[in-house]
Amino acid sequence: MLPFVSVAASEGSALPQYRFVTGKQLIYRVNYSGVAQTDFQVLFDGGNQSADKSQPSPLGLAQSLEITLQGQLVVTILDHKNDDIVLAYNLRNAIVKLITNGQDDGPDADKIRNDLSRDVFAVLNRQGKVLSVRFDSATSKLSQSFARSLIGLTQFVFPNDRLDKLNQWKTQEEDPNGRYVAQYRRVNPGAGNSIGTGRITFQKTITRYLPASAKPSPTEFNVETTITPTGSLMATFDQKNGWVSALVGAESQTIEVAGKTVAHTKSTLGLNYFSEAVLRADKLAALRATNSQLEKSVASTSLSAPVSKDETEANIERTELASDDLETLLSDLAKLEAESSDRNETPLYLKFKALIYLHPESSATLGQMLATADAKSLTMRVLTGALGSVANPHAQTALVSAIKARPTDWPALSMLIPALDQAGEPTLLAEKTIHDLATQSSNPDIASTAELTLGAMARNLANTSPERATRIVDSIIKQIDLSSSVDTTRQLLLALGNAGSAQAYPTIARFTTDSSPLLRAASASALRWVDSDQSSALLIKLLSSDPEPSVRLEAARALGFRQINANSFEAQKQSFAIEKDEKVRLALLRNLWKARAVFPEARQLIEKAATSDVSEDVRKASTELLATDQAHSN
Repeated sequence: MLPFVSVAASEGSALPQYRFVTGKQLIYRVNYSGVAQTDFQVLFDGGNQSADKSQPSPLGLAQSLEITLQGQLVVTILDHKNDDIVLAYNLRNAIVKLITNGQDDGPDADKIRNDLSRDVFAVLNRQGKVLSVRFDSATSKLSQSFARSLIGLTQFVFPNDRLDKLNQWKTQEEDPNGRYVAQYRRVNPGAGNSIGTGRITFQKTITRYLPASAKPSPTEFNVETTITPTGSLMATFDQKNGWVSALVGAESQTIEVAGKTVAHTKSTLGLNYFSEAVLRADKLAALRATNSQLEKSVASTSLSAPVSKDETEANIERTELASDDLETLLSDLAKLEAESSDRNETPLYLKFKALIYLHPESSATLGQMLATADAKSLTMRVLTGALGSVANPHAQTALVSAIKARPTDWPALSMLIPALDQAGEPTLLAEKTIHDLATQSSNPDIASTAELTLGAMARNLANTSPERATRIVDSIIKQIDLSSSVDTTRQLLLALGNAGSAQAYPTIARFTTDSSPLLRAASASALRWVDSDQSSALLIKLLSSDPEPSVRLEAARALGFRQINANSFEAQKQSFAIEKDEKVRLALLRNLWKARAVFPEARQLIEKAATSDVSEDVRKASTELLATDQAHSN
């Protein structure tokens, strides 16, 4: 998993260079640990227009994984192909431990160990950058993901250009988080750590991750993802023998979506040269033949290629469910329902979620239970949350059956209806059921919640079934045109905003100049997911010029859902300086904070606000943001 074999500066070059000797093997002692924690619940705090705020939030959006590995890493140089080098890696005598969501996952740990005892092939350039990797088809996705993480962590890359001084340089590399810029700095260049035949020590630091080239799909949040790296690795390069003899340190990444921290990862590596060997000719030929066969049957992948979401989710759910089944979980649910206090329902919720994901046919039984469950019961919360979180066709059918069984029961429908707006691909049955409630229910709470959910369905359908999405948006627009009530129009604007459709822009924009502050505020909110320069400019105008604080607040919140550019940053910075309303200023504060990686001035503004802002709440919020950032860097 490294570009470890190599050496020696070519004559006339100021830099040592990798020199790959075919058939050479290097053996390293490796000690690795990795921790990943994700929590996407923060994205929904205060952000789901269709949810009843009096109801509990969906559970199970948090996951954790810990892995440790000890063993020997064997690196073999197979071939030279033009300017590329083909290497083979495998692990010997490995000890792997895996903990998923706090539970010891022995089977998957054994799978990783066995998978990586087979050879993994990689293509590098002469500078040591990993261009691609290729796995045996029997290697699980989980093992591939772990291997790519380890490969990314162990890269040591020289620059393409010759340098007069080997003090520092920057390269572009990649790992499973994406492409990044790495800075290399020679440590103590004047203290016996010089170019020649001895050993040189370098510090490698990831300075920033580059923006992803692809835009999110319409079924995902169309907001910026920011990865903030910290930590560094210390690498020792043996100039005489021409390889990296040691690589030690720790790196971490904090991942933010819409300015909210959703994940934190940390990797610690200890890699030290142990011994070397020369592979026998017959064994080298056999290894080359294996690689050639894989080239014909298995596609190579980059280090930053995304792992299949389905595979990742299936691994998590199998670990979560373990040996439980529908019968044992229903028994556990009844017992927990009977307890009067101190009920921790999260573990059981996660079990049901895993059951629905792995055994979708179980959803029918759960839907029957929801048809009669008390709206305030633990059963209602757990089963609705689990079905809505998975939202596969079986789960949607179960939710629909429960909705149809109690069409006027608002306390129950306040949970059942929003559960359907989590479906990435709403079924026709689910769409029709929500449409009927939106247009036919005499209960205004039921009708309005259904309208909001219908708008969210249109957004989810935009990619997979654009014609269905268009029909929903057209229907909402027609209702707005016919509406003579401010309250009804406001509700429909919010539903239209949930659709996030460019075709809705003219209708939404029309109400940004309405005489009613309620409608101007609703239109500002409705622009949050309409991705266009027009809508951004209109939100900036509302933020800077609307006389009503409620309108400026919704404009600020909507801007928080969008990727910030120079114009938006400058406008929000100016508004933050002159805005009198505290709520608006707090919203702007959060927007500016998430832009700090691209606009360093934002941090300076927040540091100043933390000490001298006139508002105590703004000072407190600024201090908390800075403290959170400091905690991540430790």
